[in-house]
Formats: sequence, structure tokens, C-alpha cells
Amino acid sequence: MRRQTFRVTFLGPGDNILDLIPEAGVTDLRALGLNERQVQALALMVNEGKEFNNQTFRELFGVTDRTALRDLTALVATKYVRRVGEGRKILYVAT
Repeated sequence: MRRQTFRVTFLGPGDNILDLIPEAGVTDLRALGLNERQVQALALMVNEGKEFNNQTFRELFGVTDRTALRDLTALVATKYVRRVGEGRKILYVAT
């Protein structure tokens, strides 16, 4: 009885294989599931030392209270942002 075989070829990135390796110390924020507002807010926090509360986030991005809270809470979950204070004095700052 004769064995039958077949070959499967997976096409890869070829010469661009190194492009698939992330740069050390660089995080793709969208891979963390962040939306554009969250990425922009985090950039402002890190690059400009900006601090947000719910109101300043809402005003800057034109979103509702619930959306701001959801976005800010998700940023805290990434560990790149921490929540400081209590009640109406809560601020969100880069870690």
C-alpha cells in the first residue's frame, strides 16, 4: 500500500519578519483595547502631565458622564493610570 502525502505552505512576512517583533518597552495601546479618546487622554497625561477628572474629560472629548466614567475606569484597569482622591475630588493621573 502506497502512502499519500501532501504539503501545506504558509506564506509569512518574508523579509519583514522583524516587523512582527514589538520594540522593547513600547506598548500598543490599542492592543490593550483602548479607544481613541483613551489613547489621547493617556498621551496627554504622560507627555504633558495632564490630570483629568470626570468633568474635564467630558469637556475635552465631548462625551457623557457615563462614557467618561467608563473610559477613565478602563484606563485605571490598564495600570497606566491611577485614581487619586475621593468623591467629587477624584483625579485620574498617569502612573
